[in-house]
Amino acid sequence: QPKKQPPDADDLTSDSVQSISVNTLFLLSTTVDRMNNVLWPYLLEFVTPIQFTNALTPLCKSLMYLAMKKQEEGENASLIRYDLNANIPSPYALTTRLLVVSSQPYVGDCRVMASLRLLHVLHYSVHPALDQLWSKQVPLLVEHIEG
Repeated sequence: QPKKQPPDADDLTSDSVQSISVNTLFLLSTTVDRMNNVLWPYLLEFVTPIQFTNALTPLCKSLMYLAMKKQEEGENASLIRYDLNANIPSPYALTTRLLVVSSQPYVGDCRVMASLRLLHVLHYSVHPALDQLWSKQVPLLVEHIEG
């Protein structure tokens, strides 16, 4: 007769799969140089769909790292090439999604912080005129929420 598993065995399995997936995504984003071109800007496609809300924290962290790496390489002005990537959400969709998520500071696992930080890194790609405003305001929001 097969052994009966405890009722929450499936939950443990899905939690461990989620943890492994999150760690793998972050490791690929931060340690494998050639993955930059594969993951950027492809991961942006997963920011706006509602069904990926629970994945936003690791997604935003990986995207933020990739964006900062591109900026260090001198690609600041054109982080997101909308003309080359038809599936990427528009700057308006990205901004709206990240701001809506940021409006709920006590929901999710640091989702607000990750969303605001990604928004801060992508400010020039959303609209060049946001540079000065977001350079001041977004860090203040992050500081306020952390404090």
